[in-house]
Amino acid sequence: MNRLSHQEEIYNGLIKWKLPFYFSKPVINHLTHFIDGMLSVGFTGKLTEIHSFSHQKKHRTTLGHFLKKGSWNEGYLLRQTQEQILQKMDQDEPVFLLLDDTICEKTKPSSQASTPTESCGYHFSHTDGKSVWGHQVVQLMLKNGDQAYPYEFRLFHKETTESKIKLSIEMIKRVPALQPSVYLLCDSWYTSGSIIDVALSKGIHVIGALKTNRILYPQGIRIQAKEFARYIREEETDLVTIGHESYRVYRYEGALNDLDMGVVLMCWKEEHPMEPKHMRCFLSTDTELTTEQILSYYSQRWSIETYFKQVKGMVGFNGYQVRSERAIKRFWTIVQFTYVFAMYLRKAAFNLAIQCIRKQKIGSKVQKKLEHMPD
Repeated sequence: MNRLSHQEEIYNGLIKWKLPFYFSKPVINHLTHFIDGMLSVGFTGKLTEIHSFSHQKKHRTTLGHFLKKGSWNEGYLLRQTQEQILQKMDQDEPVFLLLDDTICEKTKPSSQASTPTESCGYHFSHTDGKSVWGHQVVQLMLKNGDQAYPYEFRLFHKETTESKIKLSIEMIKRVPALQPSVYLLCDSWYTSGSIIDVALSKGIHVIGALKTNRILYPQGIRIQAKEFARYIREEETDLVTIGHESYRVYRYEGALNDLDMGVVLMCWKEEHPMEPKHMRCFLSTDTELTTEQILSYYSQRWSIETYFKQVKGMVGFNGYQVRSERAIKRFWTIVQFTYVFAMYLRKAAFNLAIQCIRKQKIGSKVQKKLEHMPD
């Protein structure tokens, strides 16, 4: 196969990851083109762009066939990605599991469409403040030190009995034992008793946002957090600075619904009045952490928001035009693989890695043209 120099680097990287031991040569060649196309400037998720940007010699329809009917195991590709991620975990640093979901918005087809995109539905978008049509993905990431990696995902089917909580529990259970300190970071949607129980059973502490109607038991009295907040005086709070923001924080330690003992932090920005409507609550199942540590650790959750923005804006995560559920899941698996693989190739955070790879690709194409110019 006649490859550009940057494609040779991708191909050699796949060999180092031992993928040819499991995948055939045609599959490796397809993966090389997908990775090259996804990391190209201007990629939005269309297979025609993969074909064009990676200079694929075969007909573009082979790419769609590769996703929908190709004989290859995407689960193995995901496992190889996970193995590489786990090798990068520094046991001297806390490991954070980041849990959240996102929506890949699509155009709702006509009721007369003969082949509508599978598994689409209406999902509430907190960003848009309304229900939108598309696919909802529940994502789990691992963060250690300065780097965050996509670890696993699930497609949420609204019409099935598998809730986002159940899908999350499946992924948490599949994470191998990590030492010494592991924290699951999530928003208020995922701080449910069932997720907390599964995490604690694996030695994983939970730090997450709480809804203000969560039940607490100060001095054995059953009361919602927002009602309890009415009795908190400013002198009972501590002023805590996280990043560039300062907060008035009241620390509650005790029982709450679904948990016998935990820490709940009731926080107000310093410039806001201490009213329940301005309050945000955070839970930690690790009572040994300081207030500053809990809030600092929770701030690490922002990395998953950054990931969603990067894969949607740079790697076409939500721009796919394939219609079968199998093809969509395979596309997402390759996106996740490409994200981690780019970091591996350049030993840098993804935003820096993709910039470097794109510059190299431009240089590779220029060199190729020069080689074919007459003397």
